[in-house]
Amino acid sequence: MYQLITLRRIIVFTVCVLGFQSLESQNQQIDLKISNDKFVLQDRYYTSGLHFSYRKILENNFLFKQQERQKLQLNITLGNETYTPSNLFSFNVNDFDRPYAGWLFLAAELAKIKSKSALFLSVESGVTGEASLSGELQNAFHELLNIEIPTWQDEIAFKWLLNLKLKQVYDFPLGKNVSIQNHTAFSLGSKDVYAKNDVFLFFGKFSKLQNSYRLNALDTASSKEFFGFVGGGYKYVALNTLIQGSPFNDKDPFTTIAEPHVFSLQAGSVLRTKKHLFKLEFNYNTKETPLSESHLYGALTFGFIF
Repeated sequence: MYQLITLRRIIVFTVCVLGFQSLESQNQQIDLKISNDKFVLQDRYYTSGLHFSYRKILENNFLFKQQERQKLQLNITLGNETYTPSNLFSFNVNDFDRPYAGWLFLAAELAKIKSKSALFLSVESGVTGEASLSGELQNAFHELLNIEIPTWQDEIAFKWLLNLKLKQVYDFPLGKNVSIQNHTAFSLGSKDVYAKNDVFLFFGKFSKLQNSYRLNALDTASSKEFFGFVGGGYKYVALNTLIQGSPFNDKDPFTTIAEPHVFSLQAGSVLRTKKHLFKLEFNYNTKETPLSESHLYGALTFGFIF
């Protein structure tokens, strides 16, 4: 419980510090993303996530050189993710289709956004095991709802993990209110090793790419957006430590095989006003281990622009 209080204090302190910034600049944003499969009446696999992000437009060179018709943006995220087997109440790992796993991390991402393309570089570091707080958070949520408490039997052990990620985006406008995007992403590190490609269709009222939340980009002109999106993709997985454990040690009491081929679908909508952001999305993916099944979960994002 002390760890939960500490996490809350960190988030509250960050919000208070950012709140003292000028409300006239309109080049910063804080947002909270809440993911949960309870939104679609499930409780398994990637079952919940909390992501608190701070975004800021950079005015000076930082890794990338400032150029005309280009925007640099920094995104910092503190996140917690919870992964469970479909059988939450067994103490026998023979009943599990994946291990219990928690992931508490801090990520820093630098975006270079042009008129029709964007490049994202990020570093992500965090911890697994009891130190991730995922078990405590899930059990506290179940206690609040007065339902049976998951066992968290033989969860993935404590590890400090580090990942580097690269994503390239190309935007293809089909008209004023329709565009297609292609996202190619790679991850390399001790947590994940994968290659992924997604294609998205956006439709509705949105700003030009450099100022659009289609890429989580901030807009100093405070333009309003209201659009929907659908998309899908394929991911080749070479390593998923939250399923397979670490290849560098054998301290995990229970692990299983990660499926190398995972397909996904997404759909949702975004409303951005001058000061606020609201996003609703649903995510589907095929099975991630040989014994598991496909999974569906929802996510809500609330943001404040200043």
